[in-house]
Amino acid sequence: MRTKTPLLEDRILEEAGRLFGARRFHEVRMEDIAGQARVSKGTLYRYFRDKDELYLALLTRAARQMVAELRRRVQNTHSARQQLVGIVAAFLGYFDARPHLADLIQRAEVHHEEGGAFPWQEVRDAARKLVVEVFARGKLQGEFCVRAPDQAALMLLGGLRAVVRFGARPRPRQLSRALVADFLGGASLAVRPVSPKQRNGWQARKRGPAIPDNANGTAWRTPHISL
Repeated sequence: MRTKTPLLEDRILEEAGRLFGARRFHEVRMEDIAGQARVSKGTLYRYFRDKDELYLALLTRAARQMVAELRRRVQNTHSARQQLVGIVAAFLGYFDARPHLADLIQRAEVHHEEGGAFPWQEVRDAARKLVVEVFARGKLQGEFCVRAPDQAALMLLGGLRAVVRFGARPRPRQLSRALVADFLGGASLAVRPVSPKQRNGWQARKRGPAIPDNANGTAWRTPHISL
C-alpha cells in the first residue's frame, strides 16, 4: 500500500472545497471529488473513508488556516483597534473566498448536536480569546475600554457571523473599519433635542437621524454615511 502524502491530501481537500462551493453537499459524490482531484476512487478512499470524513477533514484544515490567519493579523500590528480591524477583515476575507464554508460549518453543527465532531469550535474558542486579549490591550494602551469583555467578544463575533452570511455583496469599501467603529463607538448617531417647530421642518424628508446643517442648528439635513 502506498504511503499517504500531505501534499496529495491537501490537493484532494482543495478540490473538494471547490466542488462544495459550486454544488450542495448532497449533490457532490466521491467520484466527482476523485475526478476533480485527478486521482482514482481507490486512492480517494484510501485517504478518506467516506464523504463525511472528507468534509470533516476539510473543516479541520480550514479551522487551522483560520486560526493561523487570526493570529497573524493580531501579531502584525500594535494598535488594539487595528488588531480588531484585522480580525474582522480576516473573517470576511476567508469566508468570501470560500462561499461553501458557512454551509459546511452549519451542517457540522447539526451533526455535533447528535454526537458528531465539530472541528470549527477551535476557531470560535481561539477567536473569542484573541478578541478578549485585544480588549485588554486596548484598555491598557488607552485606546478604548470595553465594560464586559467576554460578553462583548460574543456580540462582536456573533454579529460578524451574521454579516458573513447575510451582508450585502460586494462588500462596501473599508467595511472592516466601519464595523469596528460602530462596535466600539456605537452604531447610532447622537441627536440634539429639537423643538416641534424644527422637527416639522425636516420630518417629511427624514431618512435617518437628523443632525444640524449649520452652526446654530436652524437647518437640518439627513446624514450620509459611507462604509
